[in-house]
Amino acid sequence: MRLSVAVDGVIGPQTAKAAAQAMAAAPDHFVDAYGIARRNYYYALADARSASRKYARRKDGGKGGWIARAEVFVSPKYHLSAAAHQERTAAWG
Repeated sequence: MRLSVAVDGVIGPQTAKAAAQAMAAAPDHFVDAYGIARRNYYYALADARSASRKYARRKDGGKGGWIARAEVFVSPKYHLSAAAHQERTAAWG
């Protein structure tokens, strides 16, 4: 399925219709894609701003609140392992 909407920076009726169509066509994939995109967005914020890293990684190196909440939307098979999370955040020091 291919959905086409004009990219104008606004969430309007075309976007809402396309989102509803995508959700109806593949609800599991749509929700997983949302959760993964949200998780990646949070990692990117923490990459760019060191002060935000405390929300993505706990003091003990585990997943912080941002990442844990994003993964609530993701099927368990797409959750990052503890090792993958540590690898993803290793460059933060």
